[in-house]
Amino acid sequence: MNVSSRLVHPPKQGSTRPEAPPRRGVQRREWIVLAIMPTLLLAGMNSTFTDLARPFVVNELSSDRYRYQWVPGCTLLGSVAGMSLIAWARNHFGLKKAYITGLILFMFGSLACGLAPNMELLGVARFVQGWGNGMVVTTVLAVFWREFPDHRDGAIAAYVLGLYFGRIVAPSVSGYLMNLPTWRTIFFFTVPITSTCTVLTSHLLQPDEPRDEALEPFDFEGLLLLLGWVVCLMFGLFRFQKWGWWTANEFWMVSAAGGGLFVWFLLHEWFCPHPLLDLRLFGRLRFALSVVIKALADLTFFSVISVLVRYMAVTRDYERVTTGLVLLPAVATMASTLALTAWLGTRSDRKFRLILGLTGMVVGTWTLSSIDLYTDKFWTAVYTALWSASAGLVASPLICISQEDMSPAEVASSAGIKNLMLVLPAFVGGNLLTIFIERRSDAHFDAMRQSVTSNRPPLDDVRRDVVDYFMLNGLDVSDATGQARRLLANYTHDYATVFAYQSAFQILAVTLALAIPLAFLLRPLPADATGPQRG
Repeated sequence: MNVSSRLVHPPKQGSTRPEAPPRRGVQRREWIVLAIMPTLLLAGMNSTFTDLARPFVVNELSSDRYRYQWVPGCTLLGSVAGMSLIAWARNHFGLKKAYITGLILFMFGSLACGLAPNMELLGVARFVQGWGNGMVVTTVLAVFWREFPDHRDGAIAAYVLGLYFGRIVAPSVSGYLMNLPTWRTIFFFTVPITSTCTVLTSHLLQPDEPRDEALEPFDFEGLLLLLGWVVCLMFGLFRFQKWGWWTANEFWMVSAAGGGLFVWFLLHEWFCPHPLLDLRLFGRLRFALSVVIKALADLTFFSVISVLVRYMAVTRDYERVTTGLVLLPAVATMASTLALTAWLGTRSDRKFRLILGLTGMVVGTWTLSSIDLYTDKFWTAVYTALWSASAGLVASPLICISQEDMSPAEVASSAGIKNLMLVLPAFVGGNLLTIFIERRSDAHFDAMRQSVTSNRPPLDDVRRDVVDYFMLNGLDVSDATGQARRLLANYTHDYATVFAYQSAFQILAVTLALAIPLAFLLRPLPADATGPQRG
């Protein structure tokens, strides 16, 4: 048998040769990227797809904002469960079967979301969809690492572009789909895309090779502990503001339960011989630093996008298409830096690219804090584009550095940890930032209302001018006066909200700045180490 045929077919059972991708030509790898990218885009959109559709969903399903909170909560639980299974799934079924299973769960979960008749079943369907989504995004990282051993910077750049671009484009896509007959279209349209990608990848991905290690039992205790403390975390983010934080007994009960379960989970996973998540990887300084830096970067990235969308779509009342167009240059600049990273980046300059990208994100986030109620859309787009260009420099070298010198099994375990450290900080940071913005804007609003007394003469002049304007447009005196009062109140509240946005951007910039000294402590592989310089 010649060399090429041995590389195409998996070895016989009992072989001790480590996993290595077969060389089936550049064409097959290009098709793999084309087949996987749509699912990565959908995975990136999944968490924010329902944000703009929330009022329509709540109204049609006869619910309220407090019950609806558990729909994104169920999505998070499903994602956490799916992401935590990759090491066990790889050990039992292989990466290919785990990926295909995740796609099938995501497809049927999306279909069930579109058909859900009430809020309870929508939550269950989102849990299934989130489970499949978690399996997909986690397995893809290990698949790309295996399929592209000679150019991993490029493969990780494609992975990052799919997930992050999906987050940026989600408001525009969901805004367009909501204008179709029903909001349920945002779920139905994913079904044909996912089914097509399932068929393609089932034929394109290499067969999983038999492994010599023994099949490990499933860590049910670890999964229950993980989901338990995540549920406590959700209770805190959803209810502490309503209960009154530390003044309420419920706060201390949930905090104690969540903290106890979290510590129990950490100890169990560290000492368990077959853990759900191999936390012993944190014993490697390079991996631990990379995960912390990535968590800070992801927290900043997703929070900035969320605040920008809220600023444009709600506070400034832009049309949904306009919001998407303002974010479009950011997509282009991030794609450009990711492409340059894939083309020119090498193993020796990863640390430099990471520090440069983190510095640019800090400066860009702080610059975004200068946006006020009158900032032109052009400058908002420019600031966001420069910020996203820096973000494109961060993820690829960071993931590659964290996975250097790892076995295939360790890569699979690390993929689950890294994706959990993407989802959980983004969820926690986004909710805390929402609470902060509400409290901060209320404080600004109260301060501005108290200053009305001293500024009453100019305020009365403005109100009279606004009343005259509305009367010239056909309103009577009483209607014009009421309209003017509401207009000035909304203006004052929006002005206070923008002050809160500025404070939020500054907090995010300071938080991300903590990652820069951590990046200097990273010790990537030396330039003369064995292995591909781009892999």
